Amino acid sequence: MDTKFIGYWYWFLKGSGGKAGFRRILNAWILLHLSIGFVMTLLVEVDLQTAANAVLLPLAGIFVGLSFAWAGNAQALMQTSEIDEMADFHEGGFEEYVFVYQTAILSILVTLVFWGIAGLSVFDKQWPTQVHNEWYFGVKILLFTLSSLTLRECWHVVMGAQWMLLMQRKIRRSRTGKSNE
Repeated sequence: MDTKFIGYWYWFLKGSGGKAGFRRILNAWILLHLSIGFVMTLLVEVDLQTAANAVLLPLAGIFVGLSFAWAGNAQALMQTSEIDEMADFHEGGFEEYVFVYQTAILSILVTLVFWGIAGLSVFDKQWPTQVHNEWYFGVKILLFTLSSLTLRECWHVVMGAQWMLLMQRKIRRSRTGKSNE
């Protein structure tokens, strides 16, 4: 029986037998998120404070509610014997399931903090000449990239919980000899 305990930041930087947690964010999909961030920066002509207060901070509330609701569902599923049994066969072990959800919540919190700073007009006051300022343009790309990434992570929370629910049923049915068809 493996009694070694690893914490979140160890998993995030090194992994738990699988790949390091940060590689779930910094992978090929980051190019799509950067592209979305770049395109949104070109399309959205309002300053960051206006964008934050009008649309993105209220939208973040939806992200938070959705993710916490589904993470609660996932947490209940992770406490079942079927998911515990399944985790024994996963390369990263049980920690992989737990910390993936925590990473989704971290991405939401980081995005909220950056958009909250934008909503307080910190970036608009720091670089008041937004039109031709590379730093402002870069921050705007970063904020829209974070938003895209957070949308993906929130979707992964929902998909992960649904996947565990399906796997729990499949394992339960295999124990009773019922068909999984």
